[in-house]
Amino acid sequence: MNPFLTVCMIVKDEEKVLRRCLESITGIADEIIIADTGSIDRTRDIALEYSNKVFDYKWENDFSKARNFAATKASGEWILVIDADEFVDRDSFFKFKEDLKNSPSNSDILAVQIVNFVGENGKNTSLNYHERLYKNDGTISYYRSIHELLMSKNSEEHRGFSDLQIYHSGYMKNVVDEKDKSKRNLSLLKNKKEKEPVDYYFLGNEYDHLGDLEKAIKYYKKGFQLKDDPNSDWVKKLLLRLVNTLHRAEKDMEAIEIIDSCEKIYPFIVDFKFFRGKIYFENGDLLKSKQVFEEILLKKDELEAEKSSDYLEFLPHKFLGEIYEGENDLHSAVSHYSQALSINDADDYTWMKLIGLLAKHSTLEELAGFLNNNLLTKNNITPQRVINILLGVHNLDAQKLTRSLLGESELSREEQESLLLKNLLLDGNISEVIETLNKKSLPQIQSLLARGIFNIIDFIIVTIETRNIDYQKILYDIKFDTNINNLLNVLFHKKNKKLVELEETFFVSILQQAIVLNWNTVIIHLENKFKYLSIEGNKKIKKLKG
Repeated sequence: MNPFLTVCMIVKDEEKVLRRCLESITGIADEIIIADTGSIDRTRDIALEYSNKVFDYKWENDFSKARNFAATKASGEWILVIDADEFVDRDSFFKFKEDLKNSPSNSDILAVQIVNFVGENGKNTSLNYHERLYKNDGTISYYRSIHELLMSKNSEEHRGFSDLQIYHSGYMKNVVDEKDKSKRNLSLLKNKKEKEPVDYYFLGNEYDHLGDLEKAIKYYKKGFQLKDDPNSDWVKKLLLRLVNTLHRAEKDMEAIEIIDSCEKIYPFIVDFKFFRGKIYFENGDLLKSKQVFEEILLKKDELEAEKSSDYLEFLPHKFLGEIYEGENDLHSAVSHYSQALSINDADDYTWMKLIGLLAKHSTLEELAGFLNNNLLTKNNITPQRVINILLGVHNLDAQKLTRSLLGESELSREEQESLLLKNLLLDGNISEVIETLNKKSLPQIQSLLARGIFNIIDFIIVTIETRNIDYQKILYDIKFDTNINNLLNVLFHKKNKKLVELEETFFVSILQQAIVLNWNTVIIHLENKFKYLSIEGNKKIKKLKG
């Protein structure tokens, strides 16, 4: 008896994520086909633990050829295509397979919903549909060397949608890896001899990933000009990407003009309304922004999200919380932050904002009671996350609440030591902080700072406060992901130049924590360095102090 459902994969150097993917499908998929395009890590060994149908395939710069090769090895009635950095919920996958078997679809190509985890720690999601499931009858195959699509030999496809969700964590990968991928994709797209309108959308995406906003805008516009059907799924996505890219390129008037047109064509898509509110917010037009977000919440049941369901409720509540906080409307701000967290309690920033508000207007006992009854009761909370949230609140009393986690068994020895050092700092016990640091070597200090509890900002503040030359040398010797030597030069009187945006963000964070600690020596030292900030940087400082 032939298998019913075959899962086909193409992989290369995916040892970090492949096991998670295969664990989610093994025993449910009737057959797993894996084509390895040249792995040099343990990918092939891991694949062989789950399937005896692992094949070597010589990469030819063509994703469709690789996927079609894998399909030739499949014997199932249906083929499901999944990537190594994706996975499924096993219970849902089992139900999906049984439903497909017991209630055959009239379609021969089905789209599944891809749930993309994005941002730091994947705390936000975006949604899109991809055609990943098709009948293995020999007539359907992939075409296009990149951003491959399914088609039938006789051009008589019957397309539809399935209930299956596939979870994708690829957008959480290292930025360097993503840039390398974009360069590879650009090469494939540029070498494509006969370009379709959608190729210009894909070109725009790759330039966007690489940070070349002008080229991204150019190709988005060209793709839109060449479109065949304004209701095509990719056209709506292109317009949303174009609006977002124009905004990031500080071309907000043009972005708003496009939104005006799009709201007439797609009146029920919330994404364009959301971006309007976001642009108003970031340009300081808070009254208009508030009106947009309140209208979204009022009409949320009539609207639908193209990219992310967060645009319907979670993010409007989050923005409205900030707007009302700025208006000193405490009740409304707390209400909106709370509603945002009732939708997505994984958003640490919103917890920080809510706790920060309560810390200003509540007693320490009331604040501790709120945390015990709300934050600490969440299933997804860990001691490390509680510490991260409380230390992200710019309030001394809130940060000091972390001392209640000293001795917590889930914290490592280094985390315990780092938390103790942080609380010594919060108590102003600088002598004990120095005594502890002086006993450590450079690797030990670097390891301690890597915990993110007593962190690099704290160490810089201690260095400024004590004027310790040895600590300055340690800061220059530490290997950071991004070079901050120019910032260190500004802070410690060496040759210096204006700070770039990332350095300014770091500078503001140092000042912010110095204000929390109320260490006037450090604050005055930093105030003498404001001349090295841009106009935007000085605006941030003014907002911080005002």
